[in-house]
Amino acid sequence: MIKFIVVLFVVFVSLSVVSAGLGIYTDKNSLLVNEGESVCINNIKAYNPFPTDTYAMISVSDELQGVLTNQEVDEKLIPAGTSSSNAIPMEFCFKVPDNVYEKQRAPIPLVGNVIKKIDCTGQDMKEYAGEVILQSTPGPAGSDYAGSATVMSVSTPLNIRVKCKDQKWDLIPVYVFVAVLSAGIIGLILFRRYRTPKAQRMKQQMAKLRKEMKKK
Repeated sequence: MIKFIVVLFVVFVSLSVVSAGLGIYTDKNSLLVNEGESVCINNIKAYNPFPTDTYAMISVSDELQGVLTNQEVDEKLIPAGTSSSNAIPMEFCFKVPDNVYEKQRAPIPLVGNVIKKIDCTGQDMKEYAGEVILQSTPGPAGSDYAGSATVMSVSTPLNIRVKCKDQKWDLIPVYVFVAVLSAGIIGLILFRRYRTPKAQRMKQQMAKLRKEMKKK
């Protein structure tokens, strides 16, 4: 009988984690994302089996802050008596940086530092282990929310695997550099041509015309 109770307890804990007034549930503790990709997930759910309403939002632990940037979180009211079977999805959006994998620089003077490519051959997949945290909040400003003033939080493991994606040489900086250089040269030529005052240019043209007429 004791072994049966222990097994039930372990199964319950593995599926969901409960804090005083707040619980978190997810059916997936690992995500595969691409470098530079913007992602939104809603498989992390919150529930509240206790008799007091509470607002909640999610965040991630320090181990994941560097790889999950530009985070956008959704603050929601978790009504009292919400069971784990009726858990409320908590949307969480983020962006994966585009500098997870080392880039090769082009051996070109002046613009070599900005022309880069990624070769995934032989590179191991980057993995980051941390936690997603569900935390109670005071609720939206100006709301009539009168729930618990106690800050509660509960977490569950989250592993992020960043897929390497081959990237060819980015030649856009070269095009921009050539365009700017060409515009500068054309501007310099026009400046030198038209920097002489108009009256002086007219005199020079008249003198040239008189010389041509004398030759005739």
